[in-house]
This record gives sequence, C-alpha cells and structure tokens, in this order.
Amino acid sequence: MRAGIAVLLLAVTISGCAPSAVHVSQHDPDNLRPTACEQAWTRARQSERLQKDQADTRAQAWVQAARECPARLDEATVHAAQALAASQGGQASRQTATLRLVQAAQRLDPLAKALPVELADQAITGEDRSGFALSVLAARRTDAAWMLTLADAHTAAAQILVGHAKHDPRQGVYPTTDLLAHPDECTDPANGIQTPTPALIEMDTARTLLAVGRKLNGSSGTIRTDASQNAKSHQQATSALVDMIVAHMSMAMNLGYPATSSTLLQTPKR
Repeated sequence: MRAGIAVLLLAVTISGCAPSAVHVSQHDPDNLRPTACEQAWTRARQSERLQKDQADTRAQAWVQAARECPARLDEATVHAAQALAASQGGQASRQTATLRLVQAAQRLDPLAKALPVELADQAITGEDRSGFALSVLAARRTDAAWMLTLADAHTAAAQILVGHAKHDPRQGVYPTTDLLAHPDECTDPANGIQTPTPALIEMDTARTLLAVGRKLNGSSGTIRTDASQNAKSHQQATSALVDMIVAHMSMAMNLGYPATSSTLLQTPKR
C-alpha cells in the first residue's frame, strides 16, 4: 500500500514538473511593411534623381507624399513647389502656374465640406484678403491682366470655401496702407528677405493654408472629416488642400520668391 502511494506521489511530482506547451509568438508580416507615408516619401526622394525636364513627375511624387504624410505637410509641399519652379521661367510658365492655381481653386469643394468653422474662417479670409490685395495692385498697373486673373482665382477660392460655411467671414475690403507703401517690393516678416509684393501675397496665402492643414490634421496625423464621409471624400479633401498650397507656392516662386527650403519653411512672425 505504501509502495503504491509512493508511486502515485512520484507520478504527481513528475507530472507537475513537466513543462507546459510553449507559445511561439510570430510577428505579423504587416508590421514589417512600410506605411503608405513611408512608401510615398521614399518614392518622392527617389524622384529627385530625375532630370529637370521631368519636373512635373517629381512634383507629383512630392504631392502624393504630402497627401500621405500630413505630419510632414510643410516639407512635402515645399519640395513639390520647388520641383515645379525648376522648370519655370518666362511668360509661358507664368501662364502654366496661373492655370494650376485657377484649377486648384475650382477643386476646393471637398475641402470646404471638411473644414470646421474656425479653420474655414481662416482659409476663407486668407484667400479673400489676397484676392483684394492683388486687385489693388493690378489697378495701379497697365500690364496686369495676369494679376487680375490671380485675384479672381483667390476670390473664387474664397467663394467656394464659404459655400459650406455656417457664416461668411469675408470683409471684402482690407487695410491697404502697407500694400500701397510697397506695391512693387517688400520685406517678408517671416525671414527678412526682399521679395516682389505679389510673390509675398501668394506665399502668405500658402502659409495660411499650411496653418489650416496643421490644425486640421490634429494629433492624429490625418484630416478630421465628418464621420459620415467615406474614404473617397477624405482623400478628395486632402488632395484639394495640398494642391492649393502647392499652387500658391509655385506661383510665388514664379513671381520671384526665393525657392530655397530654409526660406520657404519659415513661419511668419506677424
């Protein structure tokens, strides 16, 4: 009997010491895949090897990077505009840059639907103020048909953006003291450089939209849209914002704003 108990205790002891099954943790392959942002950024960096006559391809690669990487919106849009500026020069390129801005303004409706009130006010006022400033400058010149076209593009952008706003923040008329004091060339308060006044107007508009983009992206790193909006609407809103920023920047460079990254990434102090 004692022998039987001893055998039973030994069996229990041995079974208690037996190792349990080992769970082998396997990494999900998806965790090792680059994100959409990483892929877009890599393609954009690789596009920098392309020749000058492929500027549009380089620009589009950086535009896509801006769409996929909201946290790097400033840097990506600057690179996109620089790529376009690399092939700009002369009246024909000014017409191309103007057309790009006009077309970008016409595609702002998806963004207008996504903007909360505060940011809508900021974007609308920025576009409307710039349109007014350009129209004032155009009135002082005899060869300013192109400037009136730009002014109309800004005004149209403000009109489209206000289409889904809860109220209209446009003032129509804005202070002109500084503008009339320096109609041809002025100092950019962001960095102290001298630049043609129309170029600074375009760059300031781009900076306004960049500020809107940074706030709109929020801490999540993606544009916040209404819950009912689908993925396509989300993509359209992002694209509209990026395209308009790049259009303003490339127009500014075409009008004489320096195309260096250190200059473009400065934030206005005013």
